[in-house]
Amino acid sequence: MRDGIHFTQAGQPTVVFVHDFFEAAAKAGARALGLPELKLYVFPQNKAGTTEAEEIEKGRQAARALPRLLGGAA
Repeated sequence: MRDGIHFTQAGQPTVVFVHDFFEAAAKAGARALGLPELKLYVFPQNKAGTTEAEEIEKGRQAARALPRLLGGAA
């Protein structure tokens, strides 16, 4: 979280990945540390019984979202 803030403040395109369970804490932390606009990619936490194919698809979804989050075309 702090690394993401430091990179963003240094002008580096940055996205912080966070499990859905920690989304509220991440947003609160970003606000408290002075960067409420920090870009977050929230993804579902692994659950027992999740297949490898499901985990691979979560990775693909993240990869598709990155250009939009970093300011490029979706």
